[in-house]
Amino acid sequence: MDDEAFIAALQLTDSFFPSGVVTLSHGLETFLSDQAAAIDLSQLLHDYLERKIAPCDLVAYAHAYRAAAQGDAERLHQIDRYLDVSLLPQELRQGSARSGRGTLETLRRGVEEPLFQTFLAGVDAGRSSGHLPICLGLLHRLWRIPQRRGGCMLLYAFMVNFLSAAIRLGCLGHREAQGLLIRFRPQVRPLVERALDSPLEEIGSFAPLADIRAMQHAHLSVRLFSS
Repeated sequence: MDDEAFIAALQLTDSFFPSGVVTLSHGLETFLSDQAAAIDLSQLLHDYLERKIAPCDLVAYAHAYRAAAQGDAERLHQIDRYLDVSLLPQELRQGSARSGRGTLETLRRGVEEPLFQTFLAGVDAGRSSGHLPICLGLLHRLWRIPQRRGGCMLLYAFMVNFLSAAIRLGCLGHREAQGLLIRFRPQVRPLVERALDSPLEEIGSFAPLADIRAMQHAHLSVRLFSS
């Protein structure tokens, strides 16, 4: 990865980038609202990575990257629709789509590559929702970010967003969050390798309690996050 691609990777991963992911807690806020439940954040993050993000978002990302490498906008929309029906809780599905469209809208006038503009036009026309993993797969390929590195970035960005939400919800300190990021480093590569080898037909997740918490979020009397 050359220096320009590295800088592009930093731009997309930075929380300063206005995709809207900072507004999501992925159901964590609902978990923490249950004062009777003891939450092990480390175990919860592990479960999210192993059972939700890697087998679902990351698999969709990998296939979107390959579709972008082939210049196939129609395939990108197909993968996007496949991911849409795989995200069962409406709150998670809407959050992923909002973040993806936020990414597309931010770069609408800055990225002139025909494939990006074609995909963007299709999302505008309602051909697919424009989920964030699909947008990242497309952009990583266009900006020459290697697929494996990009997959690591996706998981790292999720971890940072998840732990940042925990900090803002008052259940975790900054130093503890950094310790968790260090602890989870060795888990990232195996998850990426597994996702890169997974067929699109196997996309999906199994974390029923996390899905239930995501669906319950809309019914909280007070909410800091949108999901």
